[in-house]
Amino acid sequence: MRLRTLIGLIVGLSLIAGGSAHESIPTAADLAIVGAKIYPAPDSEPINDGVVLVRGGKIVGVGPRRQISVPRGVRLIDARGSVLTAGFWNSHVHLMTPSLLGATAAKAETLQGGLETMLTRWGFTTIFDIASSTENAIALRHRVETGDITGPMILTVGDPFYPKGGTPFYVREYLRAHGAPNEEVSTPEEAAARAARQLDNGTDGVKIFAGAVVGGKIGVLPMPIDIAKAIVDEAHRRKVPAFAHPANLAGLNVAIESGVDILAHTTAMDGGDPGGWSPELIARLRAHDMALIPTMMLFEVEAKKFHESPNDLANAISVITAEVKNYAGAGGRILFGTDVGYIDVFDPTEEYKLMSGALDWRAILTSLTTAPAERFGYISRKGRIANGMDADLVLLNGDPAKDPTAFARVRDTIRAGRVIWGADR
Repeated sequence: MRLRTLIGLIVGLSLIAGGSAHESIPTAADLAIVGAKIYPAPDSEPINDGVVLVRGGKIVGVGPRRQISVPRGVRLIDARGSVLTAGFWNSHVHLMTPSLLGATAAKAETLQGGLETMLTRWGFTTIFDIASSTENAIALRHRVETGDITGPMILTVGDPFYPKGGTPFYVREYLRAHGAPNEEVSTPEEAAARAARQLDNGTDGVKIFAGAVVGGKIGVLPMPIDIAKAIVDEAHRRKVPAFAHPANLAGLNVAIESGVDILAHTTAMDGGDPGGWSPELIARLRAHDMALIPTMMLFEVEAKKFHESPNDLANAISVITAEVKNYAGAGGRILFGTDVGYIDVFDPTEEYKLMSGALDWRAILTSLTTAPAERFGYISRKGRIANGMDADLVLLNGDPAKDPTAFARVRDTIRAGRVIWGADR
């Protein structure tokens, strides 16, 4: 049995038996969402003029209005003209923005405002933070779980792992300003021990910089494979995923050889084949069952930040589009992620626009819902609109089947049956 399948099975069974460790949040009163066009799952036909009933934070009824009886006394949301999908996952964020720091003691309104601006405003009911302060991420998660603030379900890798001398140039000033510890590791033993400590403290995975962008003559510094493997092996021993920042083809090879599960980016800036990854490379990635988070918009943001020429940017986007399209076409799993928290462009409209050049709207919806739910072990509870599933939902003011950027036109974000952001809160 593949490790990823085993991880999903074990986590799924634990959810059925006792519930998620990250979902102790208050639920709302009974709710009925009436009149929406419902997309129950990416591979399902829509339900026109549909009804979803929610009780105790769970979905207890789904179907056309003519078949669903709405009980008296429940809260009604008139959703005529809107589209309803399962709640979105953002599988690449960083809890590093000023409004989300100091989570142990920060004012609730400050933290909640930060989560709304960056995440829940855009329909994200579950997020994976893949590099920030372990202590801060767990404190923020605790405040959501206890109901002190409302927000998405938070999964985190905590502090990332850099190779010795490999702290990326673009975060050095930030880390110094916030008194962050040295996150470089120089031996397999040191790396495995720190991974174990972070996981013992409650993190949900690990993140290695398989290729660290240090600049200067070195450019990209690859992590030694024995160190990368020690970190990844510790994660897999705990049945949690390992992410990698590859940066270039050398870093991608480190990710493959160490057994990483998810690539946090493509490698478009490597100056390789304009057609993207070769069939041979794609076959290697598929043999390891790696998932890919494209973060396509990131390259536009970085190009502007570092004053890249429009021609260079156009070439990079062309390569990324080819890589995403070809990998998905070969059966590779695509997960949605935007790198927000590192970049401050929170509106994902451009990401949807760029992804639509490589994927159809159903594949994008998959990357937002069922694909991450399955990859991270929550498919028995999240990712679809069906009886017994968590009432994590997104109500849209537009139909993504007609325009994929409609995924960003969020009317309501609903978690566990509560409207945590939107017009009907």
